[in-house]
Amino acid sequence: MKNSKFKPGAKITIFFLFFSILFFALGVWQIERGQAKAKILEAYNSAGEKTPKELQDNSAKWERVSIKGRLDTKNQILIDNVIYNGIAGYKVLTPLLSENLDRQILIDRGWISAGNNRTKLPNIDVREPTVEVYGTLDSPELGFVLSDNLITKTWPKVSQSKNIEILKEAYDSELFPYLLIAEPTLKDSLEYIKITPTNMLPSKHYGYALQWFTMFLALCFMFIWAGKKYEK
Repeated sequence: MKNSKFKPGAKITIFFLFFSILFFALGVWQIERGQAKAKILEAYNSAGEKTPKELQDNSAKWERVSIKGRLDTKNQILIDNVIYNGIAGYKVLTPLLSENLDRQILIDRGWISAGNNRTKLPNIDVREPTVEVYGTLDSPELGFVLSDNLITKTWPKVSQSKNIEILKEAYDSELFPYLLIAEPTLKDSLEYIKITPTNMLPSKHYGYALQWFTMFLALCFMFIWAGKKYEK
């Protein structure tokens, strides 16, 4: 009869410890990421169900707000490399000045195709600059950019990022810390792109977590199997 003893050896033990800790930690990290995304979605959905409130200095991200003012059509910014339905184009940001706000806020009027000639900017004229805007506040991250020169020099300017800290460089006056994503009811609105508050759903993070934990368990079984020594 053969007796078994557990003697995995130093190399196998070191290998197991390193990768088991790594796989388990990655699984926990994905769960935490999923929980964070779930909170973002909950905040966004909750805010979207509420009636728009007048924009205030203390208004928060994802709030639905309204504001009356005048669009500054001479100092608009186009966000480059925005793909919509497989077509390259721009998001158009237009500053709005309001008596109810001590600084201007950038209004995201929507998407417009870049056209075939990339050296010529599309027409982004505004017919009625005095408006009342309804929309959702957002604070985009810097994200991936294709150039060190993030903003061009002449108006309308083209930016590689819609991050507020980057966009501040284009203006002499202070900007409101959030973009206002205008709803399609805005006059002179362009193609509306539905807001996606997260780039990945919580369920996908939980799926990745399951994969890492499965690899962790598989490694545990392999370690036990490899460490068994049989004696007569």
